[in-house]
Amino acid sequence: MDEALTLEPGSPQAVGESPPGAELPLSGPQGYARSSAVMAVGTTLSRVTGFLRVSAMAAALGVVTVRADAYNVANNTPNIVFDLVLGGILTSVFVPVFVEWLTARGRDEAWEEARAVLTITTIVLSAIMVVTIAAAPWIVRLYTLNVRPSRLAPERALATFFLRWFMPQILFYGLGAVATGLLNAHRRFAAPMFAPILNNLLVIGTMIAFAAMPGPAHPTVDAVTTGQKYVLAIGTTLGVVAMTVVLWPSLRRLGFRFRWRMRWRSEAVHRIAGLAAWVFVYVLVNQLGLLQVIVLAAGRTGFTAYMSAYTFFQLPHAIFTVSIMTALLPSLSAQWATADRAAFRGLLARGIRSTAFIVVPAALGYIVLAQPIVRLLLQHGATGAGGAHLVSQILVYFSIGLFSFSAFQLLLRAFYAMQDTRTPALVNVAAVALNVVANFALFPVLGVKGLALGNTIAYTFASIVSLVILRRRLGGLEGRTVGRGLGQVLLASGATAGAAYGVSRVIGHAVSTATIPGQAVQVAGAVGAGVAVFLAAAWILRIEDLAVLRGLLPGRSRR
Repeated sequence: MDEALTLEPGSPQAVGESPPGAELPLSGPQGYARSSAVMAVGTTLSRVTGFLRVSAMAAALGVVTVRADAYNVANNTPNIVFDLVLGGILTSVFVPVFVEWLTARGRDEAWEEARAVLTITTIVLSAIMVVTIAAAPWIVRLYTLNVRPSRLAPERALATFFLRWFMPQILFYGLGAVATGLLNAHRRFAAPMFAPILNNLLVIGTMIAFAAMPGPAHPTVDAVTTGQKYVLAIGTTLGVVAMTVVLWPSLRRLGFRFRWRMRWRSEAVHRIAGLAAWVFVYVLVNQLGLLQVIVLAAGRTGFTAYMSAYTFFQLPHAIFTVSIMTALLPSLSAQWATADRAAFRGLLARGIRSTAFIVVPAALGYIVLAQPIVRLLLQHGATGAGGAHLVSQILVYFSIGLFSFSAFQLLLRAFYAMQDTRTPALVNVAAVALNVVANFALFPVLGVKGLALGNTIAYTFASIVSLVILRRRLGGLEGRTVGRGLGQVLLASGATAGAAYGVSRVIGHAVSTATIPGQAVQVAGAVGAGVAVFLAAAWILRIEDLAVLRGLLPGRSRR
């Protein structure tokens, strides 16, 4: 599926002899659509296995349990540290700078700069890994400030154990981010989108092994043996390692070879560092907002329920919007570098319409089907009806802001393609401040559900402000076309939600939803009806993105 790059592996251009100014392939609308389709397939498989992963974790660890919160707080920490130190930089400004070097100076010089970035990433993250392993007890103490005294000691001890085993993940996250950036800059999107599948499968196997092991002599919902702890710790980290290692064969086929380059003052590194200051502000503010969520939610044993609902919430965004954003970023970066503002504006408008076409019906579908979907996928093993019901309620509040969340992430990439990290950082500061205020206001009333609603409020604000700024900066954003498309999608999505809800109720009365087969029939029937109605409505309303999708499928089938 790496044929998205038009150069054949082994050709002179593929092994580092492209002349400066060589045009990057597939930068137009057709290339964007094809690249999005490639990534959507990989991400769909990744998210399906991700759902199975969440289901396996819920069955093995539970949702509203000490061991589940300890595991998830510890497992989330490497992501927080990586994002804070280098993650935001590597995933946002590395690709635009690398594309500029690749376009203007040729692949040899661009890859030398990439080797310098990779070397610095390895050094910095290795040092951070050592420090955070030593500081694990204090990190866990920070995240568990609001935990009830009766469960404070066991949760802190278990989370500290897990965190020390999970912290090496940050090094592999960094190596994987650089590898992904290099592949994406060359329009090689398949491998990065399929790599998480391996991670998910290894974690699913880990949870199955955990559940199959003999339990403690006096089992409780929170009890874990020493052997079970090591299985969870080692298996989870091996998943991240495998997800990173699997990317390197694709890089080698592209012609890239890593060499140690201690070039702290190289021109590209200096450019990235200059852009990174505002990215760091963006990430720091985000992590402070997440810290508030962890402290509040963990105090009611609700952090795992929050994260489980967030996984469901992100599915449509991750399958389609992430694919759109990843395909757009190199193209937008190239168009901005060549001062082609009209093409930049048109491709961004297409991205907004394509995003709405997927996530708006998905959001309304979640609102009406949250309970049966969560019950089918989570209510088994160590997770009872109460935990599943809480997850479904949180999911509803998240879903209200699904389009706002996806739109902001898309607009964020537009700023990064323009090599502007200051504006989105300032927008994010205001949005997170609003989020914190909303969380403190809503949490006493709605509990963990209020944290999801606060997330919706903040991203709605951020997406509106970002859209206004970009529209002024670009001299418009095809407002009439985008507005008409959004109106059509909203109308079709309303019909979708109505059909899905009606079919769900009918099937719920016709079959027993106390059994997994009955639950599966209810969900499959409702989702199938909703999709059919949406496609029919999109055809009747002549929504443009349906025609693009329909025209794309035969070509891919022939290939």
